Amino acid sequence: MVDIDYNALLASYQKKVTELINQNIVYEAKINALSTVVSELNERIKSLEKEIEQQTETESESFE
Repeated sequence: MVDIDYNALLASYQKKVTELINQNIVYEAKINALSTVVSELNERIKSLEKEIEQQTETESESFE
C-alpha cells in the first residue's frame, strides 16, 4: 500500500470511531434514562406492596 492508501484507511477508521463514540453516548443516555424509570417503578411497586399489606391487615382486623 502506498501512503495515500494508508491515509484513506486512517481517515475511514477515524470517521467510524467518531460515529461509534457518538452512538455510544446516545446509548448511555438512553440507558441512564431507562435506569431512572426502572428505579421509579421499583419504588412504586414497594409502595403499592405496603399499601396492599396495610389493607390486608385492616381487613383482617375488621373480621376479628
